Amino acid sequence: MTYSSYFSALDGTEIWFATSWNADTHELPEGEIPLILCDGFACDGFIWPYLIDHFHEEYHIVRWHYRGHGESEDPADPQAVSMQDLCDDLLRLLDLLDLEEVHLLGHSMGVQVILSFCNLHPDRVKSLIPICGTYKRPLDTLKNDDTLGKLLPYIDMAVNAAPNQLQFIWKTIMPSKLSALLSKAEINGTLVRHSDFLPYLQHVAEMDIRVYIAMLKELAEHSAEDFLPDIDTPTLIITGERDTFTPSYRSVEMHEMIPHSELLVVPNGTHIAPLELPDLVNAAIEKFLRKLR
Repeated sequence: MTYSSYFSALDGTEIWFATSWNADTHELPEGEIPLILCDGFACDGFIWPYLIDHFHEEYHIVRWHYRGHGESEDPADPQAVSMQDLCDDLLRLLDLLDLEEVHLLGHSMGVQVILSFCNLHPDRVKSLIPICGTYKRPLDTLKNDDTLGKLLPYIDMAVNAAPNQLQFIWKTIMPSKLSALLSKAEINGTLVRHSDFLPYLQHVAEMDIRVYIAMLKELAEHSAEDFLPDIDTPTLIITGERDTFTPSYRSVEMHEMIPHSELLVVPNGTHIAPLELPDLVNAAIEKFLRKLR
């Protein structure tokens, strides 16, 4: 990425973004439609390197970090991480860069972000590319078990009661070898390098646990189901055949509800299919985008 900076959200939170062009001195050519990359929950861009490498010569690209993530600032109110907050931040970013229309790519939670944004601002979205995500309540289907969702209210109470103590424990546990071993229960170790996945674990360990839990609560209740049939934006849905974080049947349901959408099921892919089989994923996205041209 060529340029990076910050902008102030409506509540004053400083949000980091980066562009593949010098956004401080150059405007995009008229008619140029960039790719906007929206991360997953508790992510700061670990999923995108191969996609950026593939598309940066043909498309302008924008990355950004959600509030409380990566280089962005924690909100003054840890609870200010609703889907509406994230969509407001994204709209402010597009306005700052003077982007009238964009291709929205979202991974994991980013799927819910781009679906919600398209519902609120359909005139700003040229296409949607949901990748390895769900359209509703991901905790209901996480590992085909809703236990985390049931425990979440008690975890929230514990965090509110002793945030400093739990933050220390959090920071100690998350980057450990145990976390790396647990992650292998999801990722396809024959297709992805551990070095590609380690940044995710390191980033989670640095997050404010209050922000983490507040956003998890938002995800637990969020659903885009009601407005999916109203989406008439060109949509390519990508899912991993072996994804147990956001199971592929949720993507199939999404495909059936969004009119004229396309679906790619990545063979043997898991929740991080763009890292496991980047050539297949990138080729599908490239074919989809060229048809829109």
